[in-house]
Amino acid sequence: MKIKINALILIVTISFFLAPKTVAQEHTNSWFRTTLSIPVTEKIKTDLELQHRRQNDFESDNLFDKNLMYTFRTWLYYKQNKDVVYAISPFAYFSNYKIIQKESDAAAKPTNEYRFSASVELQHELVNNFFIVDRTAIEYRVFEGSVENVIRLRNRLAFRYDINSNYNVAIGDEIFINASGTNTLHIFDHNRAFTNFSYKPNSAVKFDIGYIYISRLTKSNIDLIEENNIYLNFTYTLHEKPHS
Repeated sequence: MKIKINALILIVTISFFLAPKTVAQEHTNSWFRTTLSIPVTEKIKTDLELQHRRQNDFESDNLFDKNLMYTFRTWLYYKQNKDVVYAISPFAYFSNYKIIQKESDAAAKPTNEYRFSASVELQHELVNNFFIVDRTAIEYRVFEGSVENVIRLRNRLAFRYDINSNYNVAIGDEIFINASGTNTLHIFDHNRAFTNFSYKPNSAVKFDIGYIYISRLTKSNIDLIEENNIYLNFTYTLHEKPHS
């Protein structure tokens, strides 16, 4: 864990000096995600995930104004034990709309992306019901058209407190680094500082609501874009019905 934290500090420090300091227009977005989770065995499960994001229009504060993203993604998880989970996403499709910075951006056609990912998530209980959670992932992003493909690394470090079996709260930060397909000025992709509240009324249903503050550096910019994101995630776990 100490090695991972030191590596994260190094990445953040390097990114701080490489990323431009000027901040461009601020955005307000809304994210929605629905996940169907299907347990295969005690250690293996698969997820089918649909996501839709919206953004404010030019000179508007309405976070539901315009499309930002549509996605469909599959995940396969292997739970080695309660503290170690491996995951791969063998297929994901993204329809990405342009971040609106000027009036004409709202009419731009979306770009299509296919993504392949792998990750490992580690958690450690510091004290009773209080956990530190570290997730490291690698993504291969394939874009249609003339956009160069990208290998992106991401690391998320969070603290989670399990109030009981139905509720938990978390706070953390996730940094995204471009390892290929970009120039030196755009090694830093974006950073997410977040807080999350999770409610699980029963074993099948879970709701996550939260806030993410993003500092983003797009390929077409040399200035950071600030984003305020409100999100709502719904997860339904498909359990086998007992035989009568």
